[in-house]
Amino acid sequence: MEGAVIDKDKRSARKLMIVAECFYWLLFIASIMVKCFYFQYTTKVNTLPFDKPLNVNMLKSSFAVIIIISSIIFFLFNRKRILVVMVADLFLSWLLIADTIYFRYYSNAITVPVLYQVGLIGPITESIKTLFKVKDVVYVLDLPVMIAGFIFLNKKGIEDIRIPIRALAMIVLVVLSTLQVRWVYNRAENVKFAYDNNFVIENMGILYFHGFDIKRFVKENFFEDRTLTEAEKNEIDNFYKEKKPVGDRLRGSEKGKNLIIVQVEALQGFVMNRTINGKEITPNLNRLARNSYYFDRIYHQVAGGNTSDAEFLTNVSLHPAKEGAVYFRYPNNHYESLPKVLKAKGYDTYVFHGFRPSFWNRTVMYKALGFDTYMSLDDYVVDEKVGWAISDASFFRQSLDRIDMSKPFYGFFITLSSHHPYDAFINYDFDVGEYEGTQLGNFLKAANYVDKCIGDLVQQLKDRGIYENTLLVIYGDHSALFEDQVADLTKFLGFEYSELEWTKIQKVPLLIHSSGIKDTEPIHVTGGEIDILPTIANLMDFEVPFALGKDLLNTDRGYAVLRNGSVVMDDVIYLSKTDEIYSLETGQPVEDEGYRQEIERLRKELDISDIILQKNALKR
Repeated sequence: MEGAVIDKDKRSARKLMIVAECFYWLLFIASIMVKCFYFQYTTKVNTLPFDKPLNVNMLKSSFAVIIIISSIIFFLFNRKRILVVMVADLFLSWLLIADTIYFRYYSNAITVPVLYQVGLIGPITESIKTLFKVKDVVYVLDLPVMIAGFIFLNKKGIEDIRIPIRALAMIVLVVLSTLQVRWVYNRAENVKFAYDNNFVIENMGILYFHGFDIKRFVKENFFEDRTLTEAEKNEIDNFYKEKKPVGDRLRGSEKGKNLIIVQVEALQGFVMNRTINGKEITPNLNRLARNSYYFDRIYHQVAGGNTSDAEFLTNVSLHPAKEGAVYFRYPNNHYESLPKVLKAKGYDTYVFHGFRPSFWNRTVMYKALGFDTYMSLDDYVVDEKVGWAISDASFFRQSLDRIDMSKPFYGFFITLSSHHPYDAFINYDFDVGEYEGTQLGNFLKAANYVDKCIGDLVQQLKDRGIYENTLLVIYGDHSALFEDQVADLTKFLGFEYSELEWTKIQKVPLLIHSSGIKDTEPIHVTGGEIDILPTIANLMDFEVPFALGKDLLNTDRGYAVLRNGSVVMDDVIYLSKTDEIYSLETGQPVEDEGYRQEIERLRKELDISDIILQKNALKR
């Protein structure tokens, strides 16, 4: 009788453990599902309504991936399975938090190549703080329960489950879940996955994307032949043969002059010729633009390399890498670059940036680009700090001191003070009215500050006697504000948010100035940062045969190909996310096969650039 009672107690205890463990597994699956759901919508990768087919299929794919992860854990780890489930929950929560913060900054999820850049996280700590939101606590709400459940189950003892049972369960669940993922994949516009990671995330979910990314990375780096094939060589040759110049207006008009290029941190076009409370935000740039070739329809084309991508676009006229940053992924490639061309013509070449020399792998990459001298934070006296490091005012002054002005020179200046999140300008004396205390207000102050510094730079060129013999190029590198900070910006600029309107404002000013240029009107041709090098080459009379960009002063059509596959033309814009063409004038969809053919032809730039980078084709 007593033995029967004991057996009954054991069975009851066993049933309790089975129920408790099932609950633990369900909690893990449900909590990760909720976190994935939250990521998709807080980043605006997916949008309302929730029940549209794309969203429903994304959730089906996400659920299936979580089941696959759970099944593998269940099979591989017997008595340790609950511990591994808790560790998996912690890891996936951390990964999704990192994805969220990274996405808010770069509009992309973290990829394997990006992990090579993990050292960059320290310097952008302040930006990360502003990008983390209270509602993100959803990522850790389940952790106390998960930890308590683990302690309870571990104390009671995890029951051993025989391998055949675990194997059968895994096979059934993995097969069914894989079929589900494949079903969703086949219904997605997967051809667009090659152009933009966000298509993968939007259609398949963030967890699928990470598996997709790992598979792609392993394939590209361990199983893919990096040898340039004859077909690829012919493809590149034919592409460049078709890129014929359409004119030589102003050819050589700035030949022999010094060249100074200023890449301004986070300077966007919407601050130009705009006032707030009756005061110009950028009075010096506005004045300079009236005596420059001022291009007001230039789109930034950066990707995961952000500022470093802009440097690459300008100095090499190739597109940035699809994943991560060129500066990290391809620093040992051979490049036909602006500093190399000018060095061959007897110029000294300098690059100036008032931050750590290793940031974005610049020390290595600048050698590959052919710069003679790299002046970094280690070479400056930090006599005034604004933002991350030395102020732009001091940066310009000390950089000019370093140049040997007795010889022709090329100086590439990368400013820093106006870096996100603009906290350094909270107390800066520039009235932004109702935007005081907001990130937009602080950015407007930062833009006003750097504008003053540029005004001082021009005056210094005059005082040092080199203004008359210098071609000065100024442009912005990338977006100032991120998509989740759009509310104040839509009010300030007077537009209603949409993917179309957001893309339309991703313009940066481009000014090409010299003493002989007077009383000009803005040039409305559409272009990108990739076009800066060919335009300079025309003015200074040298050849850049491997530049993908066009000469903005001699082109029969304007366009900008963005890294995500979108294309902006003079009259229409193609958004890769929606696969729609819109009229820039009316904002209405346009159905025109001629436009589609032209857009596909223009997007060929991305394929050619990728081959050149991945196969180091210019070396061959």
